[in-house]
This record gives sequence, C-alpha cells and structure tokens, in this order.
Amino acid sequence: MERQRERPKEELKEREKESEKELEELRKELVRLKELKHQKALEKQKEIQIEESESVEDLLPSEEIESRLDKIEDFLTSKFGKIDEKTYQQNALQIEKELQAIELEIIGEKSAVAKEVTTYDLLVNDHPWLEETRYVFMYSMPNKKTDLKDYESWKQEWSKVLFDYARYALLHILYLRKLESEKPFSKFEDRNTALKEIAEGLVDKQQAEWLTKSKEKLRVYWKSLDNWAEEIFEWAMEISPLEPILIFEIRDSNKAFSTLPNDDIIKIFKILEKDKKGKIIKLENGELSFKLKVE
Repeated sequence: MERQRERPKEELKEREKESEKELEELRKELVRLKELKHQKALEKQKEIQIEESESVEDLLPSEEIESRLDKIEDFLTSKFGKIDEKTYQQNALQIEKELQAIELEIIGEKSAVAKEVTTYDLLVNDHPWLEETRYVFMYSMPNKKTDLKDYESWKQEWSKVLFDYARYALLHILYLRKLESEKPFSKFEDRNTALKEIAEGLVDKQQAEWLTKSKEKLRVYWKSLDNWAEEIFEWAMEISPLEPILIFEIRDSNKAFSTLPNDDIIKIFKILEKDKKGKIIKLENGELSFKLKVE
C-alpha cells in the first residue's frame, strides 16, 4: 500500500519536471527572439534615422507572454509543494494547453521577424559560430574513418542547424539539391555529400525520414504529428465544428500546418480518430475529410 501511495507522487514530480523543462525552453526562445528583434531595430534606426524609443518598443515581443510564463512558473514552484495530486491533475491539462499556446505565439513572433530578416539571420542568431572565422573548418566534413570523434561532433552540430533551418523556414520537406545553393550550406566544400551525412543525423535521431531512395528528398519532423493533430483540431473547432474539415480548407488556412504533405494530413486524421475526437469521412469524389465529435 505504501508503494502504491508513492507512485502518484513520483508521477506528479515527473510531470512537474517536464512542464518546468518546457517552460525553460520557451523562456530561452523568448530571450533569443528579444535579442534578435533588438538588433534588427537598431539596424533599422540607422537606416531611417528615427527615435530609439519609437522603433525598439514596436519590435519587442509582447509583455503578456512573459507574464503568462511567470504565472505558470509560480504554480510549478512556489505553490507546487502545497497542492495534492487531484489539484494538480485539475490544472495540468490547462498548463499543457497554455504552454502549447505560448509556443505558437512565439513561433508567430518569429514568423513576423522573418519578414524582415532571412532564415539565415535566424540561424546565425542561434548558431553564431556559422559566421565566426575560427569555425571555418566546420564547412569541411571530417574523415569518418580516421577522425570518427570529430566527424560525429561535426554531424551533431550541423544536424541541429538543418533542423532549425526547416523549422524557421516552416518547411516540412527539404530538397537537398535546392539546399546546396542556400546559406549556410552553400559554403560546404562537398555540398551534396555533406548534406546527406547531416540529414542522416536527423534520420538517426528519428527527427526526419527519407522520402526517396536517392536520398534527395527529406521529411523533417520539427513538430510531431500528434502536436499538429492537436493544433488542427483546435483550429477546426474554432472555424467549423459542425461541418467536415476538408483537406483544401487546411491548405487555405494560412497556418503553419497548411503546408503539411497530404500523407501527413491523412495520418493526422487517423490520429484524431484514434483519440475519439471525430471520424474520417470519405467524400463522393474519393477524397477524405474529418468530421469533429462535438459533445
């Protein structure tokens, strides 16, 4: 009986740690975004010679995001030791939803910044070594046979860059031939070989998969299909909870998930159906749609 009582406490602590970790990651993203926006604001001031207070304040991220993060942190830290499992369970789902919502808002902020800066600028902000002279050696792939340790380290760092490139550019499928002419990958000595090796690093970590045997087309999962399913479900509940959701409506949504491959959208429909959030309906023209379950 004693062990049974201890188990919920262990699960409670584990969920607390996961929420705190996600909270910390969001704070880091917000700090990096602030820094990038500030730099761009200063550059803009020099170009058009305007008052500092006018441009910097316009470009800083919303203070509301930080306030919401503070509230979640307060619940997880100062109050956590005083609540029981039932109270936490009542709040846990709301916390998870709020963290997801904040993550989407931060991504939206980055998209807004991306209109003024390039994907490469965002990459350099997170990976400054891309432009540091002392790291120029990173554009040459180490010999896997003679320098295995250096090769593994090189592939790991570049895999992070490739993953972030897809995330910032909001691309789900990468064409390696096209990447060869994009910064920073255009600086590689042997671009095709280097990109394939880096892509394999993401495949090994199950963050991507090859879509062709020639390894020229890569699907990058910078967000899981489960997360996309949740976003599509919430979006569908807002716009049309009583009507079947059609694939072309998802395409026209102008949301981050609007560019998901068709195969992934079908997989998402199946995930939602499995989670009992509705059912897949086959239309007369053979296409699939999804009818939400409204309680």
